[in-house]
Amino acid sequence: MTNDSQPHLYLGIDGGGTKCRVRLENAQGTLLAEAVSGAANIATSVEVAQQSIIDATTHALHQAGLGLSKLGAIYAYAGLAGAGIAGANNKMAQWQHPFAQFNFSTDLHIACQGAHGDNGGAIIILGTGFCAGAIKNGNVIELGGHGLLLSDGASGGWIGLTLFRYALEVLDGLSPSSSLINTLLAQLSCDTSNQLTELALNAKPAFFAGFAPLVFAMQDDPWAIIILEQAARYITRYIDHLVSHGYHNITLMGGTAEKITPWLSTKAQGYLCDAHYLPEQGAIQLAKRLA
Repeated sequence: MTNDSQPHLYLGIDGGGTKCRVRLENAQGTLLAEAVSGAANIATSVEVAQQSIIDATTHALHQAGLGLSKLGAIYAYAGLAGAGIAGANNKMAQWQHPFAQFNFSTDLHIACQGAHGDNGGAIIILGTGFCAGAIKNGNVIELGGHGLLLSDGASGGWIGLTLFRYALEVLDGLSPSSSLINTLLAQLSCDTSNQLTELALNAKPAFFAGFAPLVFAMQDDPWAIIILEQAARYITRYIDHLVSHGYHNITLMGGTAEKITPWLSTKAQGYLCDAHYLPEQGAIQLAKRLA
């Protein structure tokens, strides 16, 4: 949909496994509004992701004092979890969106663009899921991010899932309990391994990620220490790999990034740097290139 009679608006969309964040700017780069809605992982559900994008955009327009008629003036770019999966990507590309223009790639792409622009740095995203990568000569290099079943160590989902696994060992009498395990089981009202299994058997990564804050809140607990040391080793492998390929400026991003950083070695932390801009701002940079 296009409407050349309206001034252009630019929308940056960061669609993750738990949240969809949008940033709305005018043509001069002035921030008009930001908004958050639900999950936007297209590998999980293209339809849910599309609805989350519309919901967040609607909220942003409302906050900016603009009506839905402005949808047709928006040039949007989205970085979406799951966009590296061909089937999900192809289905998303068929969307009959309401915007003047809509393009998308992966959430890693926009995060790396925002963090480093065209300067060749790398990123590691530690959100509900995990991925790492860089932009080199205009090409996006992606590592990991294959989902909680196959990879995603050190992600919020992995931290929560690992906590559940250790809780099952405790309930089965294989391992000693701790304050962390007892707190988890009390929150869930679970007394047996069967109860915990029934609760979590078909749960999504976002469900497990909801328990990562508990691990960090009780990080002196012996089970928390085991989990967080494992997570730190996983991240360090990717840092070492990126450094070996010439990337010495690496940005950790996502919900667990700041909290896990102290668990990394001094050497690993030495390669870390702050992002220049947010992923949503990186998406707007890409939207402007394509407008």
